[in-house]
Amino acid sequence: MLQLVKPVMATALALTLTAPALAQESDNWSGSVEAGLVETSGNTEETTISGEADVTRDWNNWRQNVLLQSRYAEQSGERTAERYTASTQLDYKFNPNNFVFVRGRYSNDDFSGYQFQASTSAGYGRRFWGEGDSHFDLSTGLGYRYSKFDKPELGEGDEREGAIGRLAGDFRYQLSETAHLRQEAETEVRLDDGEAMSRSVTSLKANVNSSLALKLSYTVEHDSNPPEDSERTDTITAVTLLYGF
Repeated sequence: MLQLVKPVMATALALTLTAPALAQESDNWSGSVEAGLVETSGNTEETTISGEADVTRDWNNWRQNVLLQSRYAEQSGERTAERYTASTQLDYKFNPNNFVFVRGRYSNDDFSGYQFQASTSAGYGRRFWGEGDSHFDLSTGLGYRYSKFDKPELGEGDEREGAIGRLAGDFRYQLSETAHLRQEAETEVRLDDGEAMSRSVTSLKANVNSSLALKLSYTVEHDSNPPEDSERTDTITAVTLLYGF
């Protein structure tokens, strides 16, 4: 099964990453790049670096989003966190409010108990409300997730895989001309045993000028069945400088 799953995931990711190059119309890109750095010295020496690129392209009836994230931390010269995540979603819009999608995601977190995790899914989404820069989207679909453990788990070996159901929501609200609130939430549930992996990101962005903004975000990630010696819930609070285009 693994020999089949990996090529399918790779194909889905490649299609969604390269599809925009097939479009003949002019580009219509928007997005943001952000970075954060926290460094302390004295009684505690700690460095945390985070980065994110979130880019979306709309053309004809298509929309694609690409999200790249990284986070690195060390304390007293020892690495305490290192994570890299990439995801992409390609939507085909039947009309302004309804779309179908194919999505792929890959995550490598050295402190999660997994070597890596990869998933692909496809389904239907709808924009239930939209006004200016504010909107509320929901999407649901089916897919497959493969996880590779750092070390073998009792009764599972060194890998876990299976079909999943996916539910996701994206709420964005323009509080004022310079402030935006965003709430993202997603969950993937294994269809055979109900194991769930969920993620929620609440963020507030305040513009400094037309291109730069400060962003405060709070992330909660929950794994209902994590690897041995790993916590079920992780939280991340971050302040970053964001450049939008």
